[in-house]
Amino acid sequence: MLQPLIHLYDDTLFLIQRKRFDLSKTITRPQYVGYFGGCYFYYWLALILSLATSWGLTAAFMFPQTNRTTESFLYVIETSYDLDPYWADYVAYKYFDTDENHVRHINILSFFGVLQHGLVISLSFGTLFYCGVQTYVNIKKHTGMSEKTRSLQLQLFRALVAQTCLPMFMMYIPIGFMFSCPYFDLQLGAVTNYQTVMAQLYPGIDPFVVLYLIDAYRRIILNSICPRFLYKKILRKTVSQPDVSMFSVSVKPSISSNGLTSTSRMS
Repeated sequence: MLQPLIHLYDDTLFLIQRKRFDLSKTITRPQYVGYFGGCYFYYWLALILSLATSWGLTAAFMFPQTNRTTESFLYVIETSYDLDPYWADYVAYKYFDTDENHVRHINILSFFGVLQHGLVISLSFGTLFYCGVQTYVNIKKHTGMSEKTRSLQLQLFRALVAQTCLPMFMMYIPIGFMFSCPYFDLQLGAVTNYQTVMAQLYPGIDPFVVLYLIDAYRRIILNSICPRFLYKKILRKTVSQPDVSMFSVSVKPSISSNGLTSTSRMS
């Protein structure tokens, strides 16, 4: 049995970030852009809130508290956190029950609760992965775009990949590992706070990925922090590329005995 949890999980676990859709729908299906704005936005918001509500209801009703889970909770709250149980509550992810003969049986109610949580997490991560792959494939197909546009699209795609990997390591993997601990009888104690801290830090770290990978944003930040460094970098780039406008050719017509000729002078 997993040690009872005293953490508060926000609805952000399944918040499908709209920026993933923004880049994917613009490149892969531009004709469907209208379905993500106006009144349709509230439909998407209702879908997200319904999934978050189903997550909360599942945790409240499919993982009931028993005498054994309460005893385990009191033990953990005293040894790992040194807190007053009056100020804390828990959700008991109890996967197995033990009968009088000390034989373990699967807790069917908790099994379906974990299955619902797994489906929500899989749907969230699957959406991010699918949009990322479709964006990459369509960027490769559009060979007629200019180099500047292609460079910007590739920068946006790299930011998309980084922003997909970031929640995977900060939210999905830690929470998935926590849910799998009961199958291996692992007692983590206060170590489970790691995934709570990572989930809270993720919204603050996520914007820095875009600020670092997009050239325009990065130049603005570097210019505000160290303008002299950015000026020297641009100056070296300018000197390394000679300016062809320094050389001009002037043509001066002249008349000779053979007809109209011209002489050129390099300046």
